[in-house]
Amino acid sequence: MYYCPTVIFDTDLKKMFDKIRILVGYDESPQSKNAVKEAITIATCFSGFVKVVYVYGKGMEGKAETAVIEVKEKLNEAKVEHDVSLVLGSNPAKALLILAKEENIALIVVGNRGLGNTLSLLLGSVSKQIVANSHCNVLVVKN
Repeated sequence: MYYCPTVIFDTDLKKMFDKIRILVGYDESPQSKNAVKEAITIATCFSGFVKVVYVYGKGMEGKAETAVIEVKEKLNEAKVEHDVSLVLGSNPAKALLILAKEENIALIVVGNRGLGNTLSLLLGSVSKQIVANSHCNVLVVKN
């Protein structure tokens, strides 16, 4: 259950939640599907706009186009103002951070892969990179 406050005292918070712009990183994983669901919930509560971005590698455009069909259906069902974009790139965190800044995003929502401490330490993770470098708030959705 979500609590939507009716009175927000801090004017910066009110501004943030007035037609909030939400960016969601999507990669077909169960975690990113949960991130989309969470973004829809927040957007519904605050009359927000959701932008879903799928960052794909070279030669994977067909797969990426197919992957976002389900997301578009969910957003249409929820009747949330939205945009779904495909971005060619090798670094999803960097692509999401650049888009967030360019498009005045107030909240980035990403899934947590849960690679484990050892693997995450070696490879890093998209969610950690975004949290560390974002200009705006970040919500990392766990399973």
